[in-house]
Amino acid sequence: MRVTLLSPAKVNLGLKVIRRRSDGYHEVETVLQTVALFDRLVLTRGEPGINLMAPAGLPQGRENLCFIAAESFYGRTSLDPAISIELTKNIPVEAGLGGGSSNAAHVLLGLNALYGSPLEIGELEFLAAHIGSDVPFFLRGGTARATGRGEVITALPDLNPRWLRIIKPPFGLATAQVYAEWQPVASSSNVHLHNDLEAAALKLRPELRELKALLAEDGAELSLLCGSGSAICGFYEERPTRALRLAEGFREYVVPTLTAAECQANILRGESAL
Repeated sequence: MRVTLLSPAKVNLGLKVIRRRSDGYHEVETVLQTVALFDRLVLTRGEPGINLMAPAGLPQGRENLCFIAAESFYGRTSLDPAISIELTKNIPVEAGLGGGSSNAAHVLLGLNALYGSPLEIGELEFLAAHIGSDVPFFLRGGTARATGRGEVITALPDLNPRWLRIIKPPFGLATAQVYAEWQPVASSSNVHLHNDLEAAALKLRPELRELKALLAEDGAELSLLCGSGSAICGFYEERPTRALRLAEGFREYVVPTLTAAECQANILRGESAL
């Protein structure tokens, strides 16, 4: 038995860092939005064990969130592990687009589908929250508010459709590095359309300012750092068509936002949707 899933990226429509916590995490409030940039996962029941096939350069085995998600599922259900997971990456890493978290969530969803839904959604959410901060969000997708360290999810009405131009520079930014650079400052109480981590990312990589200026010249309504970076996204009412002149090593993605219903529709028809 086999299932193919599309695993979407996310952007942050706003991110407010509230405080550093005693457990080393940060208390945040953020609004998350799925977008139509996908990795693909193929899960096949068969040989004993958890067999992960991930692209070179990514964490392998127990260092990969897909493997951790599978271990969590089998541990919760007491089923004997017998799964092959093939991961095809399109979402860039160290970009703030949540690719690894999305992959983990979709491994949980795919395994649950393959085994006849032994876990209720609440149990999947419990597992997801212990895997990583953004993982619970990707079980549903769409538009949602995340609080705590990002694992407490409240669904929001779907965003009016928007197009995004996402630019990923040739360098990444590690989440821990950006949070270490973050300094608390007085900011708006409104979480929307502002990212408290942007100042830290710009301090670490001042050249990101040039991307924000480029998107402004292109007519973007707004540009924001994606999560903790390093990608920058511009928001548009209509699909941007102007070609941007980007330096070597920079990658560009022009994608629409995705509703929760669209995310769910893509779970079991990944082969035709990618």
